[in-house]
Amino acid sequence: MSKQAAVPALAVSVRELRNQPGAHKHVVQRGPVPDMTTPVAWVEPDTEVTVDAEVESVVEGLLVSGQVRVMAKLECARCLRVVDRELLVDVQELFALDPREATDDGYAVLPDDRVPLDAMARDAIVLAFPAAPLCRPDCAGLCQQCGADRNLTDCGHEERAIDPRWAALADLDLDASRSGENGDGGPGGRGSEAPTEGPRRQAKPSGSPPVNDDR
Repeated sequence: MSKQAAVPALAVSVRELRNQPGAHKHVVQRGPVPDMTTPVAWVEPDTEVTVDAEVESVVEGLLVSGQVRVMAKLECARCLRVVDRELLVDVQELFALDPREATDDGYAVLPDDRVPLDAMARDAIVLAFPAAPLCRPDCAGLCQQCGADRNLTDCGHEERAIDPRWAALADLDLDASRSGENGDGGPGGRGSEAPTEGPRRQAKPSGSPPVNDDR
């Protein structure tokens, strides 16, 4: 069963602009736009989105330039608190007069001579969502040991807990290892003395007469 296209909440009549290059009009449209969400940022379905833009007739179609404004929800990447933040995004998009010439869905004039601004608003807002939002720049985050919010309380734990995968390294005695390398009795250390060889016999100079040991 085919899915019926949703009725655009943000649509403006452009009948007087069609095929009139150079003609333009200022528009302000408000309404909810669905499907604006990422794992760490989203806009509530009933939140009003505002598009304040200039629509200009050009040879290629209709050029929409302006700003999109909305109040979004952001989940802090450090303390996981959800905060409200207003987003204001600049936009400039070309809408085709013929839907067959549109590069993307939602970027063409409708049969009733209206321009749907929903797709433009949605794309602009979602792309403006931060990948790792913060509730504030100096957010202290959560304690890695007990999970307490360091912005609200001091749990007394060290700021950086040792990763369990590296905990065994904390038991290594590095001082003892260095002592062994310096030759303090450790076997195989660089300071261990190598066995000495006996005195070497001096080579006799060439041409010396043989020594007679029979006496």
